[in-house]
Amino acid sequence: MAQNIVHSIMNVPSGNFRFLEPHDVQLVRLGALAERYFHDDPNTCLIKLRQFAELLAQLIAAKTGLYEAGDESQADLLRRLRFERVLPPQVADLFHSLRILGNNATHGAAGTLNEALNALKYARQAGVWFHRTFGRDPSFVAGPFQPPAAPEDATAPVRAELERLIPTALGNDRCPVSCGN
Repeated sequence: MAQNIVHSIMNVPSGNFRFLEPHDVQLVRLGALAERYFHDDPNTCLIKLRQFAELLAQLIAAKTGLYEAGDESQADLLRRLRFERVLPPQVADLFHSLRILGNNATHGAAGTLNEALNALKYARQAGVWFHRTFGRDPSFVAGPFQPPAAPEDATAPVRAELERLIPTALGNDRCPVSCGN
């Protein structure tokens, strides 16, 4: 049972982040989890995107020979990558926005749907830049961003079945007014 849960979490689908799988499956997983939590818990979505941005920045540092294991903060790593001209200004801005939104979500329990949607777009843009730059595919086109679909209403089939069964249980062809909405 626990193995099935872990397997399903590791295989969360994501159309917006799938292209990053050749680089690191954890990037895809974090992006997909952020999408999964978007509608129900924008705060958690922002936290997952903060983790996504941290991992992506560490991968960039490693690929450019600038990774320093230790307690370097995300802000310091981003400043260093910017100083070394690894990150263009607009990409650095994406990372800083994800860091700030993630910090607010983590430490202030903040996060709106609008912030989460923007952060998903920022993370995807940072991922596309990474893929074009380090995937040796400068002409890569990711296609349009797809906002996460609203979760399915898992109770709909149960409600439909209840509506079908209630009149039968009451011995009526129709449900009396008292069992309506």
